[in-house]
Amino acid sequence: MASVPYEIIAASKPFRFLVGPDKKEFSMHAELVARMSKPLWTLVNGEWKESKERFTEWPDVDEGTFVRFCEFAYTGDYKAAEPFEDTPEVLNGEKSSEATASTPGPTVNGERIIEEASAYDEPSPEDPWDTLRITKKSKARKYSPYPGESPSPPSNKDIMWRKFQEEINDEPDRRVKETSNTDPSKNYSEVLLSHARLYALADCYDIDTLMGLSIRKLHRTLKVFNLHKGARVTDVAQLVDYSYKNTMNKGDEPDKLRSLLATYVACNIEEMWPNVYFQDVLESADASKAIIGELLRRLN
Repeated sequence: MASVPYEIIAASKPFRFLVGPDKKEFSMHAELVARMSKPLWTLVNGEWKESKERFTEWPDVDEGTFVRFCEFAYTGDYKAAEPFEDTPEVLNGEKSSEATASTPGPTVNGERIIEEASAYDEPSPEDPWDTLRITKKSKARKYSPYPGESPSPPSNKDIMWRKFQEEINDEPDRRVKETSNTDPSKNYSEVLLSHARLYALADCYDIDTLMGLSIRKLHRTLKVFNLHKGARVTDVAQLVDYSYKNTMNKGDEPDKLRSLLATYVACNIEEMWPNVYFQDVLESADASKAIIGELLRRLN
């Protein structure tokens, strides 16, 4: 990292890490590792066996996460995992499970009305009454055709989503822009998990700067993440599952990652609930308690 002079880094001895179940060996400059946090300083310079033998085993850390940890240590930043193409079998399975688990919405002329559409559809020469189709009562009031009528106030869901968008301070990275996932066949589970895994590692070793960076990156991704009518809900469900299993609240202070995800789910519960994997995740007491709490806040 930039805060450690390069002459100190270059002069320090290597410290070895045996990573993952296969114990793949990686080496880093010991002084650089030690200056990342007090627990890591103790690991490198303390009285432990690891300090004397200048190596440690991290069997629960996957290789990709360690490489990003190493990248952050040397540069102050890291690159997330890349999305990948789902196999046809997975895509077909998602579509069939979505079709059986969700209840079809209202239809007009055989077409399903999507709530996110505008309040009125374009006029249809075959059926002029289609111009008055209303997909959402709140939107009908907001876009009222009657002159002088006041627009409706934002819904609790809209208010909560705005708060979610502002929940993490992006000031250090305000010029960084995230692009939405436009292709529903692209699996973003590893993209999301790459941030959560680094957050969990940083939390374990009190690396505050890495915790802050990883949660900001994840937050920016989730703000523009498209669930594609349920097709990509499993990506987020895997993120929630991992995060609640690998983090914990500290006393009365809720974990930041858990809190962020509970708010996100509460904002998107209608689209996420039909997903069977997500329903299984909610069997976790910690996850369900936090999400229900956010849902109650949304209802108030």
